[in-house]
Amino acid sequence: MKAIMEVFANRKYQHILGVIVIGCVLLFPIAFSEHIFTQLLLCTLGIYMIVNTGFDILFGFSGQISLGQAGFYAIGAYCSALLSKAGMPVFFSMIIAASIAALVGYFLALPCAKLMHHFLAMVTIGFGEIVRLLAVNCGWLTGGVDGITRIPPLRIFHYELTSYSAYLYFVLAMVLLALFVKLRIGNSRVGRAMLAIKDNQDASEAFGLKLSKYKATAFTIASFYAGFGGALYAHLIRFISPESFTADQSSMFLVMLLIGGMGTFLGPLIGSTLMLAVSEFLQQFGQLQMMIYGLLIVVVLLVMPNGIAGTLKNKYYQVLSRLPVRPVTDTNGR
Repeated sequence: MKAIMEVFANRKYQHILGVIVIGCVLLFPIAFSEHIFTQLLLCTLGIYMIVNTGFDILFGFSGQISLGQAGFYAIGAYCSALLSKAGMPVFFSMIIAASIAALVGYFLALPCAKLMHHFLAMVTIGFGEIVRLLAVNCGWLTGGVDGITRIPPLRIFHYELTSYSAYLYFVLAMVLLALFVKLRIGNSRVGRAMLAIKDNQDASEAFGLKLSKYKATAFTIASFYAGFGGALYAHLIRFISPESFTADQSSMFLVMLLIGGMGTFLGPLIGSTLMLAVSEFLQQFGQLQMMIYGLLIVVVLLVMPNGIAGTLKNKYYQVLSRLPVRPVTDTNGR
């Protein structure tokens, strides 16, 4: 175990491992080129990873709980679908749709800055439900319960991404970009301020941090991620309806993050992968599916309250702290 930890502690081996992981991920679409359903599942997994990476900035960094992420997910999906059907290039419609979701998130965050825990959760549940009801009742715009069909596929440089394998490469690139941005935010002054607010709001305010500013920033970023994920979903399935954006979807995002591990780099990736795999596996159990699903969640949260990535991270540092300290050498090898 110590030998493995020594290898992982070495920055050079960390970079090699990262390159191997990225290489394996890039080979996925080729390896599953004959499996259309697997490619569709992997595209969906990538979209969930993007949404949960943004959600982690809101929940894991700033400590704000939201049960209405499906609302922003729906705004991104509907706005991108409508804009692209009106003639706008799909990639730009996705960016604008995500920006609209971020703007809505910002204006929702301003009055919610003083709310905490279950009060904030209740407001976000209401927001998600309002968005879903608007999608149902504004049939002249959203198609009502019938939804929007024939959503244009994504086109990049005159190349139309109609196949799932091509779309999967685009989603993977967006996952890497989302992770990179999250890493930069986490290492920035804004990210450190969010973490300080999460640890102790009163102390952070006493040291001059403006809570409403950083909370609204976290909400805006998470909403952008969710909106972009929704836009990706719309152009992947090419059909959307209010049934895809219920409160169950918001709960699923929250559970993925809790089980994966909040405030960790790999938590959203592990949680999304595990919960999507479990969800697909439990399809065969019919009525028992939700009971088994809930039992698994309770067991994982009781055994690993910091999530899988959080528990592994703690174990890693525990083992690392027991390793012998290496002697420091200067440039002359002394």
